[in-house]
Amino acid sequence: MKRINFHLNKRGAATMATGVALAAALTATMTSGVSYADSGTPQGLPPGAVSADGKFFTPGPNTTVKRNAGEDVPGTPSAEALATVTPGPAGTAASYQLKNARRIGQSCGTDVLSQTSGFGKTTLVLTVEKAVAATYSREIGIEVKAISAGMGWSVTNTYTVKNETRYEVPAGKWGSVQAFPLYDLYQGDVYNLWGPDTGKDAYAYKPVGVCFNSWYQ
Repeated sequence: MKRINFHLNKRGAATMATGVALAAALTATMTSGVSYADSGTPQGLPPGAVSADGKFFTPGPNTTVKRNAGEDVPGTPSAEALATVTPGPAGTAASYQLKNARRIGQSCGTDVLSQTSGFGKTTLVLTVEKAVAATYSREIGIEVKAISAGMGWSVTNTYTVKNETRYEVPAGKWGSVQAFPLYDLYQGDVYNLWGPDTGKDAYAYKPVGVCFNSWYQ
């Protein structure tokens, strides 16, 4: 069998030494509590908590829900919400009006706003300030401006969500924090302006804060 000898010149030896040094530095860094911030795919969501359409989840034991400061104070209605809705011909989208709008709960969205992770022992800090679009759904073809008028706020605007969380990761564990938008869920009754009540509803989701999911392994 032919014997193979490997030889390193000075440049190769220096390159290898540099690589070893970099690896050692990386290992030291990864075990010293440094965190990494990014956005990504949802993780750590409670089993069975995600809605059928995949857009929302119910907060679980690892979820901290934080509303924006002062969000419960009524704001100035948007121009869209204040606009007069002129009834259209019977049977058209413009012939419907939204009444009895009320807040019926809250949900966390499944879009990851930001995330951070790192080795313990460390404290992970995640601060979020992002614009999030409101959303809506309807059981009948009522105009979007009529939904906004009935809700008293624009269901097509974006709203800034802002909050912060801190999470303690034990020594030797890998911890993660993900931030999701928090929505207030509103429901309104759709009425036919030219005939009997429709018995249908419209829903709107208004961004009002941040849901933080935190865990370690």
